[in-house]
Amino acid sequence: MSEPEITVVIASLGRPDLLLDGFRGLAAQTLGRERFEIVLVDDCSLEPLDWVAERGRTEFGLMVHYARTKVNHGPGPARNLGASLARAPVLAFTDSDCRPDPGWLATGLAAFSDSAIAMVSGPCLPKPGQPLRLTTHMHFIYEEHPCFPTMNVFYRRSVFEALGGFDVSLSTRDPLGRAVEATDADLGWRVIEAGYPRRFLPDAIIYHEVQNLGVIGYVIEPTRHLFVPELVRRHPGMRRALLTAGVFFYPATWLVYIALIVVILAALMQPWLLLMVPALLIGRAIARTRSLRPDKLMWWCASALLQLPRTFVASLTFAYASVRFRALVL
Repeated sequence: MSEPEITVVIASLGRPDLLLDGFRGLAAQTLGRERFEIVLVDDCSLEPLDWVAERGRTEFGLMVHYARTKVNHGPGPARNLGASLARAPVLAFTDSDCRPDPGWLATGLAAFSDSAIAMVSGPCLPKPGQPLRLTTHMHFIYEEHPCFPTMNVFYRRSVFEALGGFDVSLSTRDPLGRAVEATDADLGWRVIEAGYPRRFLPDAIIYHEVQNLGVIGYVIEPTRHLFVPELVRRHPGMRRALLTAGVFFYPATWLVYIALIVVILAALMQPWLLLMVPALLIGRAIARTRSLRPDKLMWWCASALLQLPRTFVASLTFAYASVRFRALVL
C-alpha cells in the first residue's frame, strides 16, 4: 500500500453519531481515498470509539487508524498523539462535530505544492439546514481567524514537528468538563513568528454542527477563553489581530461598559431617564439590522439583553486571567 499524502487527525470525546457524519463527508472527498488516511484519537470516551473507526473502514471504505489516550487532558495532547501516528507529510486537523465539504482535502493539499507553505486554514460554516438560535455557539469562520482553530487547519508535518506540536500546557478541562485550551492559536502564531508563509483558502470548507448552548451555557461560555491573556502575552502580534483597541476581546464590550455607566448615572441623578432605555435599545436595533421588521428587532434586542450577563461572566474571567498571566484583556 502506498504512503498517504495527507493525514486527517480527529480527537474526540464521545459523539459517535457526529463522528460518523464526519466520516460520510470524508468518504465523499474528491481526493482519492488511497491518498489520505484518518487518525481517530479517542480521548478517554466512556464508551470506546473503536467501533466507529471500524465502521469507517467497512462501511465507508476509509483508511482509519484508532488510538486511545490513557488520561484525558483536553484536545491538545490527543491531537499530538494523532500527529505522532501520522504517516503523511501534511496534517489536516478537524473536529469530531464537523463535516468536510467534498473538495476540502484536495483544496488544502494543493496549497502545499508550494514548498514554502507551512500552514493553511479555511472557513468553518454552519451545517446546512440547522437553524441558528439566540443561544447558538457562534464559532463560525468566514475569513482567516487569528486563532487558527483546529476545526479547519492544515500543517506541513515537518514544521509541526520542528515547532514541537501543540503546547499541552495550554490544554485542560474546567470543573464542568469542558475543554479549555488555546493550543491551536499558540501553534499558529509560532508558525507566523518563525517566518513560515501561510494561506487562507475560501474553498477549503468545513461544516460545523450548530450547537445550541441554552441560556446558562451561553452565559458561561466565555470562561473557555481563560488563556487569551496568556496568548497575547506570548504573542504580542495577537493583541493587534485579535483584540479591539488592543484590549477588548468582544468588539462591543466597551459599548456595554459605557451603557452600564450611563444607566447607573441616570438612575442616580434622574431616574425618569430610565424610561428612555427601551427607546434607545430599539433605536440601536434599527441601526444595526437596518430593518423595521418587528421579528428582527425583537431578535436583536433579546440578543443584546442576553449579552449583559454574558459580558459580566467574560469580565470576571478576563480580570482573573489578566492577573494570573499578567496581560490585560477585558
